[in-house]
Amino acid sequence: MDRTIKPSEVKAVVETAYNKYKDFKVAGAAPDPRVSAMNPGKMSVSVCLTEGTRFGYGDTETAFAMGSMMRIPMYIQLYSQMSPHDLVHKMGKCGISCHSSNVEKPTGLHAKSLRLASLIEPTGDSDGKMAILSDLMISLMGSSPVLDDAMYKANVKANIDNRIENRLAEAGYELYDNATVAIDIVNKLNSMLVTTAQLAEMGATIASDGMNPASQEHVFDSKISESIVAMIAAKGPKSIRRPWLMITGVPAISNFGGGLLAVIPGFGAIATFSPELVNGTIPYKAAFAMKEIVTSLDLNVFASSRVRVAE
Repeated sequence: MDRTIKPSEVKAVVETAYNKYKDFKVAGAAPDPRVSAMNPGKMSVSVCLTEGTRFGYGDTETAFAMGSMMRIPMYIQLYSQMSPHDLVHKMGKCGISCHSSNVEKPTGLHAKSLRLASLIEPTGDSDGKMAILSDLMISLMGSSPVLDDAMYKANVKANIDNRIENRLAEAGYELYDNATVAIDIVNKLNSMLVTTAQLAEMGATIASDGMNPASQEHVFDSKISESIVAMIAAKGPKSIRRPWLMITGVPAISNFGGGLLAVIPGFGAIATFSPELVNGTIPYKAAFAMKEIVTSLDLNVFASSRVRVAE
């Protein structure tokens, strides 16, 4: 049987979780070296519900690196170009392991992200691909993420220093577009800065079957949403994907900048942020707060009932 909760109940749980963990510390936790000086000690929680309610606590307008959350707009765009079956088939043509160390770190690039970028149309046109993705992100988030020029230049230099294009060729890694174009797209998306307010709105648009609850713009075909939520659940927060899903039952994704986004179909989205990471991957304050919120509200998407918000 479906459950209905009031916006005030959601707000109370979120406020409690934020206050509980905003000053929490874990010995040895530190930001990713790529953003070590960007937002020390900050934390935020933003919520956007499918019925239109939006609120947040803490540094909700503080910008941080989008990182692997770049996959969300890329997947949305690609699902508008092809079916999930076709995309899975094309992404599976690795030629080598998709996790080969030959084409991953230390550059910050991920082999699968490069293949995703190479599949986005138009082929051979970095500016054209980026324009499509930028327009999509604005529609999803309600405003544009900001390119951190210094981070972008550092990524480009790292790619050159590490001979990424040559290493891709040497490894036999299959792309569907020129490697230079794919690398440039991933570098730019990796260098985009977003806020928890923007991420929550993007997540709520997915939770609302493609309708942005803030702008009321129909951003993408409703059929795409279920595949995007499945992708988020499959990817999961870095290093804790399996225990996270087993404990919370909530699709979520994290990034190296310290962001964590949970998407709950029919309910909305919650975005948390804290730059200090445990084991170099887990934004612990963001994760603890998110876990408390989603378990307190019992938002498990695998439950037989749906949770909706209404007065």
